[in-house]
Amino acid sequence: MIIKTNSRLPVSAADSFAKYPVLPLMTGVLFPGTVFSIQIGRPENIEVINLYQKNKKKFITSYSHAEVETPKDPPIHQVGVFTIVRDVSEGPGGSKIVTLEGLKRVSIKEIVATEPYLVAVAAEIQLPQFISRNIKRKTEEVITIVQEITQLDPVYSPELLNIIKMNMEDPSLLADRIASTFHFSLAAKQELLEAVNLEFRYERLLHYLNEELNRVATVLSINQKVKKRIEEEQHKAYLRQQLHEIKKQLGEDFTEEKEAARFRNLIKSSPDLPAEVIVRAKTEVDRLSQLSAASAEYGVTKLYLDWLLNLPWGKNTTENYNIADVQKVLAEDYYGPDSLKEQILQRLSVRKLMGGKEEGSTLCLVGAPGTGKASLAKAIAKALGKDFIRISVGGISDVSDIKGTQRTFLGAYPGRIIRALKDAGAPDPLILIEDIDYFNLDNDSSVNMALLDVIDSRRNAHFLDHYIGIPFDLSKVFFICSVRSLEEIPEQFIPRLEIIELPGYIEREKITIAKKYIIPDLLKKHGILKSEFRIYDKTLTRIINNYTQEAGLLSFSQQIEKIYRKIALEKAEKKKKYWTVSEKNLESYLGTPLYIPEKAETMPEIGIAAGLAWTGSGGELMFIEGLKMKGDGQIITTGSLGEVMKESIQAAYSYVRSKADILGIDFNDFNDFDIHIHFPSGAIPKDGPSAGVTVSLVIASVLSERPIRNDIAMTGEVTLRGRVLAVGGAKEKISAAYRAGIYNVILPKENEKDIKELPREILRKTKFTFIERVDELFELCLLDFTPSTYSLEKIFAEEIKKAKRKKKSAKRKPHANAARSRHKK
Repeated sequence: MIIKTNSRLPVSAADSFAKYPVLPLMTGVLFPGTVFSIQIGRPENIEVINLYQKNKKKFITSYSHAEVETPKDPPIHQVGVFTIVRDVSEGPGGSKIVTLEGLKRVSIKEIVATEPYLVAVAAEIQLPQFISRNIKRKTEEVITIVQEITQLDPVYSPELLNIIKMNMEDPSLLADRIASTFHFSLAAKQELLEAVNLEFRYERLLHYLNEELNRVATVLSINQKVKKRIEEEQHKAYLRQQLHEIKKQLGEDFTEEKEAARFRNLIKSSPDLPAEVIVRAKTEVDRLSQLSAASAEYGVTKLYLDWLLNLPWGKNTTENYNIADVQKVLAEDYYGPDSLKEQILQRLSVRKLMGGKEEGSTLCLVGAPGTGKASLAKAIAKALGKDFIRISVGGISDVSDIKGTQRTFLGAYPGRIIRALKDAGAPDPLILIEDIDYFNLDNDSSVNMALLDVIDSRRNAHFLDHYIGIPFDLSKVFFICSVRSLEEIPEQFIPRLEIIELPGYIEREKITIAKKYIIPDLLKKHGILKSEFRIYDKTLTRIINNYTQEAGLLSFSQQIEKIYRKIALEKAEKKKKYWTVSEKNLESYLGTPLYIPEKAETMPEIGIAAGLAWTGSGGELMFIEGLKMKGDGQIITTGSLGEVMKESIQAAYSYVRSKADILGIDFNDFNDFDIHIHFPSGAIPKDGPSAGVTVSLVIASVLSERPIRNDIAMTGEVTLRGRVLAVGGAKEKISAAYRAGIYNVILPKENEKDIKELPREILRKTKFTFIERVDELFELCLLDFTPSTYSLEKIFAEEIKKAKRKKKSAKRKPHANAARSRHKK
């Protein structure tokens, strides 16, 4: 490809266009009358040099824009230079060091060959012979600027000006020599090469020379200021040293010596300091005593010693806790599943036997906001008698936030972990690291690895903070991580974390927690006595169902706070002395309900079934609707569905189609009718396979035209062979059905173990049916449905067997058969 110039190129009429090899230059621009050395490594370019170095034939060199080698032909500029080879020597790796000399400007018309090297049709550019007075004036301006640059910048040789003045008689050569010598950009040099008109060339040359002069002047000014600053600092240091000696002779006290003495006493009074810390501290104290209190270095050194000597080096406390006492504290301070508490007790037992160290995976609590992650961590810290520290790593995107910054940087500081340990004053607190799902959103692996160095028990025994500069033992620290969902944990962390999932709370559990923890705590915070306030369980139930939509307790607690704030206002105004919040007056405190919960249908209908779903806000009842209409057998789905859910619908449709004979569905209906499956709340994205059984039932109901029972809710994944697989969130889903007034729930057989942790009230009222195949679902939920004992294939097989038995019996007793047939007639 040829990059055309915008200028008109006067080509000599006498010189016709001819073919010449082309050598692309990627690192420089060659001018006529100048010499240029480059390293050549491409085979096609080496071949050009080998052919033309002996007979001194001319070829073309042209600047190429390609900054790196590319397999394709690099783009070259239309204006190049006729060139000859002056010298060739061997270079590293089979390359060649070539010295080239530029002769005349040349205009490239077109490239006619690329193998074995570039060949182009070109002709020499005819330069104007007449030199105007204006050119001579500009030549003098150029010489003046060159003289200023060579005087200011030591990079340019003082002899450069004399060499350039030798070309004064030829203004074109003078401009080319200057453009080649000075540090212009390659694009600027190519622009000067393409400037055939001398006046225009000198205008651009003056422009670039002025830019170079400004740059040189700026650099010189900065260097002079730096030099002056250094001289001033040296002078001040000399004066300080003199002052120090004068005060020493006078016997006066020094602030520096006092601080140094304080730090020396602190070192002596700290028997737990490691030897490495003592050596570093003594070195820094000696340095501090030699500095002036007015110097910036004094403050930096003093701050470092404060951090170094006030860290809890070696102050380990004995973990002498009783597992029975720990179990009691967890039961009092945290309301949750017993299986979860047992898992915590197992880890603590191992920690006790290992002397307070953990060599296993780091504990990670996974649960929606408000499900008690921080409460559980705080309860563990209380049970172990440790300080509880919460550190949020959300928004961190730099290693220095975790490991600190180097002391050489202005405003250097330790990382968050070291700062937390200094504030705690103990080397073995319980640290809850929150918001890992918002950590390192730029996905920088070095930041992830920095946090992994903190929490990974295999590495943290020698954790190095960049500011402190000495390894600190974090193996005694009890780290717990928390995150909203398993999918949001960074990939590098998953192998080193032990996941404990905290399920969302159901309605009955929220009421229990509110009465036991939330309400007493909020009463105390709002200055309300327990005897002055009363709220019913039914009121709490309505708050949960109509004013919140969450798996945790955050929004629930906020709604109760709103009630207390209004009561606190009335109490401050002395309007009342006693308050009762019931279902009747709840709206006067909280306003219009924010949510309307789903309720069971009043009667069985065709094509609508109650499915159970799990979301971040807990279990929900979801009515899935189906409709058939004339068409060509397509499945239409609506409701913001994900790919997994769409595949689940297709699998359910295929299974129902395979069981058409049992369901009494005409096979032609699958080709003559379209099926539309709709999931409500279309603005909310939905995904997952757990709606498979509900979709299967809806499709079967629509095609067989049989209504579905309205008092049953269901959940389960369906395979292509009709098997029903286990799903997650069974506890929350059952609670959603119970809230909606549906007391018959169908679950996969594998989820039978999940109902053990349900409240007794739900277990007493709800009837559970566990199925392994979808066929059982049709029997349970479709009205007016009696499944056939045999499929059509089995029926045909039985008919054939009967016919064969009749033929055999007819051969044995022909007379009896004839008499029997006459009797039938």
